[in-house]
Amino acid sequence: MNCYIHVPFCAAKCGYCAFYSEAGAGKELVEAYLRRLEQDLSADIVHCETVYVGGGTPTYLDCSQLERLCKLIHRYLPSDENTELSIEANPESLTEEKVALLRQYFTRLSMGVQSFDAMSRERIGRRCSQEKLLDALDLVRRAGFPHWNCDLIYSLPGQTAAMWEQDLRMAAECGADHISCYALTPEENSRLGATFDEDDERETEFYQLAEQVLDKYGIHRYEISNYARRGCGCRHNLNVWRGGLLRGYGPAAAGFDGFIRRIEVESLNGWLNGAPPEVDEIPLPERLNEIFAVNLRTVDGWDEAAWQRVENSDRWENRLKIAEKLQKSFPGQVSTSGGRIKLTPEGLLFWNTIAQEIIYGD
Repeated sequence: MNCYIHVPFCAAKCGYCAFYSEAGAGKELVEAYLRRLEQDLSADIVHCETVYVGGGTPTYLDCSQLERLCKLIHRYLPSDENTELSIEANPESLTEEKVALLRQYFTRLSMGVQSFDAMSRERIGRRCSQEKLLDALDLVRRAGFPHWNCDLIYSLPGQTAAMWEQDLRMAAECGADHISCYALTPEENSRLGATFDEDDERETEFYQLAEQVLDKYGIHRYEISNYARRGCGCRHNLNVWRGGLLRGYGPAAAGFDGFIRRIEVESLNGWLNGAPPEVDEIPLPERLNEIFAVNLRTVDGWDEAAWQRVENSDRWENRLKIAEKLQKSFPGQVSTSGGRIKLTPEGLLFWNTIAQEIIYGD
């Protein structure tokens, strides 16, 4: 089982963010959230292979609140030495005390840097000084997390290829063993969404540059937006991409029991008052096609053994037939060699189009 906990608080809403969050929440609202979270966790104790705490900004919580969150996870989501325990953090809300606390409970930290350039961060609404960013990175390095990720965004307003390359080099040299690189996109629910125009050619240039730069550091692409040193990929994401079972806690959190996807209401007050989740029950063939398409975002794609581990998976021969059809529709973008179905480097660039064909095609 994989578990996701959504912490819906942040100091301010960043211009690029479309995830559900509440900015500037007071202590009483955070305490109410923690009480409801404990109710849900205590009613459904389960051993987890992975736990991922995201947001929002989990480190928006003060030290006492953060410690309570950590203890709830430790108590109600039993883990062992093989469990991956991840939490997101923003540098502007990290302190030495918080880092020390997180190191006690988590094996993996994901740092929302977005850019090492102060002006670029300002343009997208990140309230973090250069001094605070560098101090936070130093705290994380000295804490000795087994694994940690650095989030970056590219195609930012005013960003040049040289600036993007500098961001990549600084991320690789700061000690992270995992780097996530996301293109700035005009998300409908984000503040920048109404003003930002995509430039596909520029985005492709930056996408390819990321691989060229990070490869030199031994940090390799393993998914369209994610790069890691060998053996350092995010297990939580890999499990979910491969159709693994997922339980979601907190407003806007998603869960999947192998048959039904549940999405908690995207409202803190609604969630606190017991509003029911949205339930998405789709026919098995469609669900399998969706899972099949999602994991084609990874460089490795599928082999027969991995596909057979999917709940209620169909025959591998059926997947090969789909792949052969895709090869005709997308020449040079789909590979079936070596007993594996995957997208070629060119195919990864057009994953959205290929995925739509898998999910919605005849």
